[in-house]
Amino acid sequence: MQRMTRRDFLKVAGISSAGMALAACTGVPAPGGTGESAPGQQPVTITMVESWFGVPQFRESIDPVTAEISKKMQSEGLNVEIRSLLLDQHDTKYPALYASGADFTMAFDAPWNKMNNLRDQGALLALEGLVEAHGPKLKEAITEPIYEANFMNGHLYGVPAAYYYGGTSGVILREDLRMKYGAPLPTSEEGWPSLEPFLQAVADNEPDMIPYVNIPTQSMASVVRNRRGWSPGAIQTGVSAPDITEGFQLADFEDIDYVVENTELLRSYWEKGLINKTDMPTSGTSQNAQIDYVYPGRAASCVENEPDFKWVDQTKQMKSSNPDASLFGVDMTGQRAGHKGLGNLKQWNFVVFNANAPEEQHVAGIQYFNWLASSQDNLDLWLMGIDGVNYKKEENMRFSEIEGADAARNYRRMWYVSGMSGRFQRQPRDLPDSALDTLTFLTTADNWVFNPYEQFEADTKALELDAAKLNAVYLEAVHGLMSGQMPTDEARAMCKRMLDDAGRQTYKEKLQAQIDAFIAANPA
Repeated sequence: MQRMTRRDFLKVAGISSAGMALAACTGVPAPGGTGESAPGQQPVTITMVESWFGVPQFRESIDPVTAEISKKMQSEGLNVEIRSLLLDQHDTKYPALYASGADFTMAFDAPWNKMNNLRDQGALLALEGLVEAHGPKLKEAITEPIYEANFMNGHLYGVPAAYYYGGTSGVILREDLRMKYGAPLPTSEEGWPSLEPFLQAVADNEPDMIPYVNIPTQSMASVVRNRRGWSPGAIQTGVSAPDITEGFQLADFEDIDYVVENTELLRSYWEKGLINKTDMPTSGTSQNAQIDYVYPGRAASCVENEPDFKWVDQTKQMKSSNPDASLFGVDMTGQRAGHKGLGNLKQWNFVVFNANAPEEQHVAGIQYFNWLASSQDNLDLWLMGIDGVNYKKEENMRFSEIEGADAARNYRRMWYVSGMSGRFQRQPRDLPDSALDTLTFLTTADNWVFNPYEQFEADTKALELDAAKLNAVYLEAVHGLMSGQMPTDEARAMCKRMLDDAGRQTYKEKLQAQIDAFIAANPA
């Protein structure tokens, strides 16, 4: 792999000059440094490529925090400096950094994003040896069951951010408008159909507002009442096991009963004018329907994961620009109504390490996470920012907001993009009981049915060519289903034709053979 020059690295990161490197690599200390180093010894600089969500996308928000972290580390004897790299056009520039041989240290990633493909390309570093040698506190914080469950192909390819056993999903909606127009609150028992009275009330009374903004990559069609489906192997192939507790038999995505039910409902909302008629541009692929449409008042609702908990913080962000607005979140999967969803020990979100970075950065990166795990004060800095500036510490792992702070730009690193467990993140002092109940629900094992085949790991290398052909057509193939812009029968037929023409049935047969072999070898 050819090593990238500094100039090329800046070009890929969207930085035009060395002077602007400080603008993208946040946390760079001012002249004079951020702390005392050993005489003649420069700190090891580690660079974190940030997620495109869950952390403020503003240099002025992150700079002071990473500077304070570096200062505290060095004052306590860990001679490391951390910088954060924010990428515009993250989806394209992030994998380009690996391909170009850049020596950044680590990044947020996930199996649902680029992680598995990068792992198969040899771009990600196996971490278990480093954790054993330099991360005893980190391993303890991860916990032994989560640590062991997250080995992939025999190795640990990321620091897992673990907290929930499973997640809810549903709708974030303008609660102030719901109350203003007297619409009933949607319910977890009834799911998406119970949202329609609210959407109709918005359509009748707010002609310039989209009742529900539906984006194909954030579609209500993806939020199903059966949360026991599982899609092993490569993402975006149109192949899934509908209910893992009833057997591990793969099916075509568009033929699964709950997919058909959801897409038919979505189409009916399109026909009634309750969702956008055409695609809506966003700034990315996650948590952008809120930022681009709900917060500015252009839409009254959208999909969200864990909406019954996240509405609290999102209301604060929205009020920074619209003081009279409020939000509320409802689970649409039925899990809060007693329909047990699929629980996992394997996690969804990781901090992965760049195999191309120098060894000293690999060691320093693990030492950094070990340092974080060594005290709650360190974790507070990483997750919450500076006490008295970004938040105020309260007793019993609670916090209060700083009066006058702009919630939309204030520093707050959500645990799921942090590499650390959510149990270390402080909760608002005024957290409503309903949100606290959600947090308790998500972290209670008895509320979940655990995947009996969770340790199955598809040989994605053997399926690489088949998966690549499917990946190339997937978004176009499912667009009609995920957008509601085509009659459901036509959308299903197009999806089936395009994916099958790209070799889906061959891919499915190969993957099913791997699954059957795994089950035969692991009858327990």
